[in-house]
Amino acid sequence: MENKESVEMGKVRDSVYRRPITPGGLKAIEEGKLKWFDTEMFANFNTEILEEYLEEKNRSAEGFRTSIWSWPKVLIGISIGLVFALINQYVGLKVGMVVGGSWYIAYLLGLGLKWRPTEVNVSAGASTGASKICIGFVFTYPAIYLLAYHPDYAIGVENGKNVFLIETIPSISVALTASILGGMLGALYFIIFRRVWLVEDPLPMPGFEAGIKLMEIANSITTGGAEMARKSIKLVAGWAAATMCFTFFRDFPVSDGKAPLDIIFGGKYYEQGNIIQPYETAVYSHLSFGLIPIQIASGWFMRFRTALLISMGSLLTWFIIVPLAVIFNVPIYSAVDGFYVSVQNFAVPSLTAFSKVAKFIAVGAILGGGVTGLLKMAPVFKTAMDDLFKIASGKGGERKDYVKGLGWYEWPITHIPLMMGIALIGIPLVFIVAGYPIGQSILFGILLVILTFFLGAIAVKVMGETGTTPVSGTSFIVLIMLFVVFKLTGMDSTQTVIMALIGTTVFGCAIAMSGDITSDFKTGLYIGNRPYHLMKGELTGLVPGAIVSAIGASVLSYGLAMDKLPLEAPQANAFATFAQALAGGHMDYNLFVAGILIGIFAELMTGMGTAFGLGMYFPLSITTPQLLGGALRDYWQIKYLEQRSKAEKWSEKQRTFKLLETYMIATGLIVGEALMGTIVAIVLVLPLLTGGS
Repeated sequence: MENKESVEMGKVRDSVYRRPITPGGLKAIEEGKLKWFDTEMFANFNTEILEEYLEEKNRSAEGFRTSIWSWPKVLIGISIGLVFALINQYVGLKVGMVVGGSWYIAYLLGLGLKWRPTEVNVSAGASTGASKICIGFVFTYPAIYLLAYHPDYAIGVENGKNVFLIETIPSISVALTASILGGMLGALYFIIFRRVWLVEDPLPMPGFEAGIKLMEIANSITTGGAEMARKSIKLVAGWAAATMCFTFFRDFPVSDGKAPLDIIFGGKYYEQGNIIQPYETAVYSHLSFGLIPIQIASGWFMRFRTALLISMGSLLTWFIIVPLAVIFNVPIYSAVDGFYVSVQNFAVPSLTAFSKVAKFIAVGAILGGGVTGLLKMAPVFKTAMDDLFKIASGKGGERKDYVKGLGWYEWPITHIPLMMGIALIGIPLVFIVAGYPIGQSILFGILLVILTFFLGAIAVKVMGETGTTPVSGTSFIVLIMLFVVFKLTGMDSTQTVIMALIGTTVFGCAIAMSGDITSDFKTGLYIGNRPYHLMKGELTGLVPGAIVSAIGASVLSYGLAMDKLPLEAPQANAFATFAQALAGGHMDYNLFVAGILIGIFAELMTGMGTAFGLGMYFPLSITTPQLLGGALRDYWQIKYLEQRSKAEKWSEKQRTFKLLETYMIATGLIVGEALMGTIVAIVLVLPLLTGGS
């Protein structure tokens, strides 16, 4: 055994990720004494030697005893995830991002109930599987409704009524079924990459250490620790309840469609939750501050620098682009009227310039930043392809998914080709039954299986290096590829746009599952979990999560498109705008190209071009509270946490719990507003769905 290890250690491959192992860690590994959560484990993350050692330890009888499956605990995690599947949709449509609150709630619940770290890991993984499958339904699917109902996307007028590119919304069952199959495929694909990217050449995955540290707390839980966990859960519940009350007063229609705060304060300086500059003075710009707990909380999570980068996009829009558009009296095309109107002729020139000029530039910036971010990762693409060919040629090591006498260690790798076959048959069949052309439906299934594999691999490699999954950039690429292929087959523009947008929705769901299971695998390796249990939890959670996401998407997308819900939906609007442009709709390509150039520049300068573009799409009422949240977090951390922890000589565990308390407050803000916001959305949209007014 020692000779074999010596030989393998002598054949160390070149790697940009691998860290040198510490002498103490090497000694503990050689003597077989290193255990999960030892100090030397934390000192030797991403050394490969540690990962190889833990991989073998997890495959042993001891590892199988440590990794436990509990249906009640998994179902609790899924229940939490289903709530967040709705929360994430509301938050995603409102502010353009998806929160990871379900993981924290599942973790704290497990901590309070004294679950083992492996049980917490599996339950939390099932929770995020249920909650993150919604990503495609948040970012892309609403674009179909916008192109079918929203007046901003009308392509003409007939008999006094708007004409739209999409006349009939496809059945939600099409996107739902395809997303479940795509999500399963996206998760299963990463059985292949787990050993290559997490064990043999471990990706750094910035920020994963925090999750391991929280699992260590669960491992060494005491009565006091359990009490702190219960206190944190009460903290979430209390802040969520308070935020729900505030959101009720801000949004819930109680009289003539007005919310209580609008009845009390509504007028020149307050409107629908925003403190605003009077419209009669808003010629060149429009200042506003939103009373939005979600944004304050998201700013707290991302800290000031990231919040500032996003806010800079918004500042560029409102203090440079919009004023210039008004000063130069840019002509605005009206699809309803069929001719151009100068921006200064509108009642509030700044808002018109924002809607008809700045937003087009922002869409270009989102695309330019996203694609540039991918191109910057060209070296990653090369290594990803090398890994793919290595695995395909059978040189990635012997099959290790089953341990004789113990059971399945990994999910059976033979299920990958089986799932590919099911997807290749099932996805086209869903479209054929829904009335779409047979040939294009089959082609769609083939493209989806291929794109999910290759672009999903690239996206996860990027996530492993940067900590961020490039959903927008890869999704735009998928949309373009699907659109071009379908048009080449002679499909009409309407069916092409619908199939391309549904395909991009499915891809978004699949890539979300790929990234999520990879994160679960990374954590599980260091705490003694079997990948088999993690995959089982992921696959179990994504099915009900997809169902809830599809139902929520139908309600929220319809309300959004009918202008009943005050949601920005930046990604959905970007996809709708881009799809309409691809289909030959009217668009000022000069603005679009200018936006692409801005996005490229922002990505090259900051590394966050997509986030910068999203900021450009937002009114100041969205970004200013986020900036406030980031500033408050930095101030609190410098003036309170660091000073008090030094003065009172806190342990690292005490610091972690104190920071976690603030995360729970922020999570409570997000949960409370999103839950009440969803209730308000149902109240507003239900009459539309049932034929009321």
